[in-house]
Amino acid sequence: MTSQRSGSPDLTLSTPTETRHYVYGIIPTDDRAIFDVEGIDPANEVHTVVAGDLAVVTSGVSPERLQSLDRAAAVRALSAHQRVLETVMRDYPVLPVKFGTMLPDEDVLRALLGQGEGLMRETLAAYVGKEQREVVVLWDMGQVIQEIAAEGPISALRDQIAAQPAEETVDARVALGQMVHAAIQRRRAQIGDQVIAQLRDLADDVIINPTMDDSMVVNVALLLDQSRQDDLDQRLDELDALFGGKLQIRCVGPLPPYSFATLTVQALPFDAVDAARRQLGLAEEASAAAIKRAYRQLASQAHPDLNPSAEHAVADMEALTIAYDLLGALAKAQSPADDDGSHDWPCRLDRTTVERTLLLSVVRQEGAA
Repeated sequence: MTSQRSGSPDLTLSTPTETRHYVYGIIPTDDRAIFDVEGIDPANEVHTVVAGDLAVVTSGVSPERLQSLDRAAAVRALSAHQRVLETVMRDYPVLPVKFGTMLPDEDVLRALLGQGEGLMRETLAAYVGKEQREVVVLWDMGQVIQEIAAEGPISALRDQIAAQPAEETVDARVALGQMVHAAIQRRRAQIGDQVIAQLRDLADDVIINPTMDDSMVVNVALLLDQSRQDDLDQRLDELDALFGGKLQIRCVGPLPPYSFATLTVQALPFDAVDAARRQLGLAEEASAAAIKRAYRQLASQAHPDLNPSAEHAVADMEALTIAYDLLGALAKAQSPADDDGSHDWPCRLDRTTVERTLLLSVVRQEGAA
């Protein structure tokens, strides 16, 4: 259940100064809400930080909690991240934020909402009424191998091997293993094609994820309109009948659209930005055009084609390009959201501004396991 405290002051966590703000997602609301769900750190409540009519869903966390996680701890943390988003989506459309994202304070959270407002609104609008469903199809590998072993060429080669001394059948046994493997892959592909063909027309979008192990035949994420749940259930029943009940078909959801739209947030370390600025010989404020001019001038001098005998020419040019790309991304992030490219906005490279500037993008997580 979600409790809301509209009109109350911004929530401030009375936690140690080293605590950071873990970011789960973005929602379209001006509600200052507390969510009744256990987050990454059970000791800290999951709540919103609001700017205008957008909000960050966040909770306090110690950075050490997410560092050097073993597999079991990573799974628990990811489960907590997903659990929060699934709770939030009961009441709000939600734009998921990449797992593991932490920001230092509420000022930066509000800066995130301001800087990414246009991108966030556009993405949230595109996914209104949509939800992710994940369909996984499993088979009994022992049964599959038994059926494949009975196929003509494989059965004949197996009988031939059985009738000869083991030392004389090394090559034949290798060939048999290759034939069985190829047959399994063909059967998996055929079943996968049939399943995807039956599901694709129901979905607005489909992402085919890798199978996790030999027992998994299909692992697919579907972006569905919320009104199509009954259609999906019926289609899965039809698939079960098509395969004579030999496959296990599991459907997970509804979920936020993790695979189709996840917001990535990158805070740039000031030291790296300052080193790039110095490398290009720039002041603490420079326009995108000035950054490009400085890069081109230095590149014309450092390019390996012009310095074939220079021992470190390639490495120097690569470092110069990395510096340019970093400052170019920062300049773009600092430009107004409605910039049409006709203005040459100043990019501020001082520590305070750099530490409050975030690189944002919405990505598809193709092939996520």
